[in-house]
Amino acid sequence: MPQFLPFRGLRYTTGAGKLDDLLAPPYDVISAAQQQALESRSPYNAVHLELASGGEERYGRVAELLRSWEAGGAMQRDGEPMLYVYEQVFELHGQAYTRRAMLAAVEAQPWEEGAVKPHEFTMSGPKEDRLKLLEATRVQFSPVFMIARDRAGQLRGFIDETIASRGPDVTGTSADGETHRLWVVPAGRYEMRQVAPLLAESFYIADGHHRYETAVNYRDARIAERPALERDHPARFAMSAIVPMSDPGLIIRAIHRVVPKAAPADWEARLAERFSIEPVAGSGDHEAWAEELLRMLESRPSSIVAINLAPGATHILTPRDESVFEALAPAGHSADWVRTPPNLLRYGVLTPLWEITDDDLRLGVVEYEHDAPVALKRAAAGEVAFLLNPVTVQQVLDLADKNERMPQKSTFFHPKLGTGLVMHPLEP
Repeated sequence: MPQFLPFRGLRYTTGAGKLDDLLAPPYDVISAAQQQALESRSPYNAVHLELASGGEERYGRVAELLRSWEAGGAMQRDGEPMLYVYEQVFELHGQAYTRRAMLAAVEAQPWEEGAVKPHEFTMSGPKEDRLKLLEATRVQFSPVFMIARDRAGQLRGFIDETIASRGPDVTGTSADGETHRLWVVPAGRYEMRQVAPLLAESFYIADGHHRYETAVNYRDARIAERPALERDHPARFAMSAIVPMSDPGLIIRAIHRVVPKAAPADWEARLAERFSIEPVAGSGDHEAWAEELLRMLESRPSSIVAINLAPGATHILTPRDESVFEALAPAGHSADWVRTPPNLLRYGVLTPLWEITDDDLRLGVVEYEHDAPVALKRAAAGEVAFLLNPVTVQQVLDLADKNERMPQKSTFFHPKLGTGLVMHPLEP
């Protein structure tokens, strides 16, 4: 089971300016334009650490920059180990949501130990970059996003009690309009007893697989240098935001697919054995039409919307019965794994129509769109688009328990956690 501890966080002081100007998203969702905009907000914006420009020399430059911020009083480390409660307020499709987490240092253990479980596969490139940055700075800038089943409800109780007891220690509104609040909680016996039931549970990575694997690699390197590294040494841990499974703001968005070439002429015959194929009449601007199709999908969790398989037409593809999932499951995977929308599309539609392989996917033969209207616009231009339902939180956890990882781009936990509220130095 995972071990977790409070930690002495490194945080901005008022000398760095308003938190609004200091927050950034994690490195992996920052576009070049966003990076430039964030850099211009403040010379202390976390993007200068999280995603510095340049070549190999940038890692050392970030380390020096961080040291200068601390020396100049823009950042300061908490005097004792703390737990941190984090509240994020955001909007999606016009509706307001709140998501809450506890930030703690979770022991970085290899996947095979089973205490922390992944749900997606990762790429080697980002891990190499993150490890170089970690080796140079010895500070974790962004938390790993984790989920706990929280069967006893103690985690959610601790978070809610903390928030109800007083106002936040810091509040900021990031460039995307989201509100971020942080409570700094001295970790006494009472607080640790409150969250102790989590020691009997596994944690599941929602987002930040690369950061977590980097933390494991960093830990291993430090142990190789010093085999007697103390069990509570910060280098053994990954800063993590742990969200209870029951949190109403725990949202997964779908990632839709686009194939930038026409479907084969006999597409319907290739799919008809396993799918009922229902034409859907409708039109309008891309925004309104996308919204209507997504509402339709929401009521049909096993279906896929296909646009432009036949030129200009929209169809709903629905598995004919439960046996379809068993029949499509590749070796080593269950029907429940195939039942997730990205896998059903891959094995039930993309492979029969285009014979798409894992190598093809790595080469970018299938492209990904977060926004359904954009996918529809591309279909109108002649490509083939597929709208999917999101994977559910329950599916993520259940498949992780069975060690059945999903392919990359299967889930998008919305929104990303903020970077810049608190950081985790890896030296005592």
